[in-house]
Amino acid sequence: MVVDKTMFGNRLKKTILIVLTVAIFLLGTSIYLRVYLNNTIKEAIINQIKVDSDEYIDRLKEQVDTDFQILNSFAGIFTIENDLDIALALDLANQKSDFILLGYFSSSSNVVAINDQDIKYDVKTSNLSKPIQSVIEETLLGKKAISDIFESELSTQPTVAYGIPVLRNNQIIGSLVALDVLHITTDENDNTYACIIDSDGNILLGSNQDINQTNSFFENINLKDTNINQIKSDLKNNKNVSLTFDYKDESCQAILKPIDINDWYMVCIDIDQSAGLSISQTARIVNGLFVVIVILVIGLLLYGYWMTLKNNHELALSAYYDRLTGAYNLLYFNQKGKQELRQNLNCSIVVLNIRQFKFFNEIFGNEQGDKLLCHIKGVVENNLNSEEFCCRDTADQFFLFLRDIDKEIIESRLNKIIEEIFDYDALLHTNYHLKIHCGIVISSDQYNLDTTFDGLMVSVMFALDKAKEKLQTSIWFYDVELHEREKIDNYIESHMHQALENHEFKFFLQPKIGLKDGSLESAEALVRWITNDGQELYPDQFIPIFEKSGFCIELDMYMFEEACKQIKEWIDEGIEPIGISVNQSKLLFYEADYVERLEKIVNKYQIPANLITLEILENLVIDNVDEVNSKIECLHKIGFRVSMDDFGSGYSSLNILGKLDIDELKIDKDFLQEIFVENNFRTKLIMEEIVKLAKILSISTVVEGVETLECNYLIRSFGCDFGQGYYYDKPISNDKFNLRYMKNRKKIK
Repeated sequence: MVVDKTMFGNRLKKTILIVLTVAIFLLGTSIYLRVYLNNTIKEAIINQIKVDSDEYIDRLKEQVDTDFQILNSFAGIFTIENDLDIALALDLANQKSDFILLGYFSSSSNVVAINDQDIKYDVKTSNLSKPIQSVIEETLLGKKAISDIFESELSTQPTVAYGIPVLRNNQIIGSLVALDVLHITTDENDNTYACIIDSDGNILLGSNQDINQTNSFFENINLKDTNINQIKSDLKNNKNVSLTFDYKDESCQAILKPIDINDWYMVCIDIDQSAGLSISQTARIVNGLFVVIVILVIGLLLYGYWMTLKNNHELALSAYYDRLTGAYNLLYFNQKGKQELRQNLNCSIVVLNIRQFKFFNEIFGNEQGDKLLCHIKGVVENNLNSEEFCCRDTADQFFLFLRDIDKEIIESRLNKIIEEIFDYDALLHTNYHLKIHCGIVISSDQYNLDTTFDGLMVSVMFALDKAKEKLQTSIWFYDVELHEREKIDNYIESHMHQALENHEFKFFLQPKIGLKDGSLESAEALVRWITNDGQELYPDQFIPIFEKSGFCIELDMYMFEEACKQIKEWIDEGIEPIGISVNQSKLLFYEADYVERLEKIVNKYQIPANLITLEILENLVIDNVDEVNSKIECLHKIGFRVSMDDFGSGYSSLNILGKLDIDELKIDKDFLQEIFVENNFRTKLIMEEIVKLAKILSISTVVEGVETLECNYLIRSFGCDFGQGYYYDKPISNDKFNLRYMKNRKKIK
């Protein structure tokens, strides 16, 4: 019996020890869980606030930039001097914008247009609000300006004043000022309070939710032991600030970020604590259950462990999944892709993009657009093999990680995916046809490419850009040839400014021949890029990049000045000059000071402006006939001739030809291509009638792409005025052109 009692006592002691050990373990575990979950919640909230803050700042800056762009677009029309004309222009500009007020202020005129009110003349700036006065003062000093946020009698909402200087001949002649409502654009379901404060903490503008009781941000919140003076010092020094404070008995997180406009800060606060409370209450329940730990200790241990794993798993998934489709997001795709690539180099990455998805949403609505994206996600996932995965990145872009490296197999699989995606059309019962572009890069030993995952992601986007060049559904593989093109493109983008400074852009000329007697009539200026080490880059390699970057404006002006230099050189040497045609890009043509810049260069070299023909493309004219004609009229007054280049290569309209006041029509080489290569009789008739119509309109005609004697005979029989092409001569440097054509034109003194 003693033995039994001893054994029982030992077992009891052992059991109590186990229970106490497990109880202590559970207590420690519950405390750890509480701390861990609180930290996880806090980190997730801070990260979300940072994302929201960046998004709100971007939206605010976009609104400000848009308002300034609208003002800049109006500035060109206020160089007129007549008060009545200024008023009419101001009223028209105000009607076309959403501004509350639009005003023009100068030494001679102060005119203000206000929505739904008559134009006001001779407005005294002293009668305007102080913020508007300060904006006018800054713009008259040559700066663009934006006021602080203020209350205006013209609006029930917070407003801000914008201003830009108005220039005439590089002199400030006035100030163009606009008043607009400023607001913080937040999403409907956002649980974030946002406001704008200045560096002193004064609240300038609030958002959809309001916690304000006073105009001072720091007086509305309980900062506990936080040093407010240190926070204000950080604000003065344009630093990011993170805060923790109490709101409705709950701890809240706040982020204060500089907006880079005046001394404004964006304040974002997460005031919805429901998610945090839910997880926190779970931890409290675990602590409460410790009271009955002796009875349920093992079960609670297993349950608590399972709940921990589940919560951690859910938190991880929320960071890696796309909310709309349920697919992985790009962050997870990059992490998993790098991991898979380390294990096995053989793989391919595909990027799939819907062409003009924005228009799909506009036609069918966002709901149908979301359903389409979910449909695509389902189709893609159903066609993946083991060890393969996909993600959704931006609105209409999906990435696929495949293990196949055979081009034919990959293309076959993608065609199957595309066909299944197209099945969505039947759900809409319409004739709308989706177009899908795919870029693919293959990583394996047989391709000499950058096989890092980041390198592959760059390459696959380059392949997608190539696929997007086609209007129809297309699949494009990144290969060595595309790799070389990428290197060339990178070289072009990084060296174009330096090349212009080093005069690597060479001035070439191609003759235009008079078809009546075969004599030289004029020439077209063409650019060639020849680097200092002798490498030649061709226009089709660099011109598209220049048009995207806007560098074509600088290059066009450079070529225009080179043409003027050449004509000046001929005149100085006693050579009878010929006219030179110079291409003008759309971006340059619509520059506000375009005409003035050309006139300044012509005057600099003291040459007749009628020796310069400015060639514009037909796509520049579409929907802008009146505006283009107005600018052509200004060019004609100076003496320039204007030509429409590549007529027939795009959406040509005889109606536009009739309305446009041009001097010359350049017929695209595709006409001759269709007539002689494709034997298209209808094209021949159309071309002949275009020439006849041009003659009736007193427009001279030039045919490009004349490469054979037969082409020459044909266009001559049509009555064309000039021919240009390799049949006569190829583009050659100006030195060779002078030796070949101009030395015999020297006048005898």
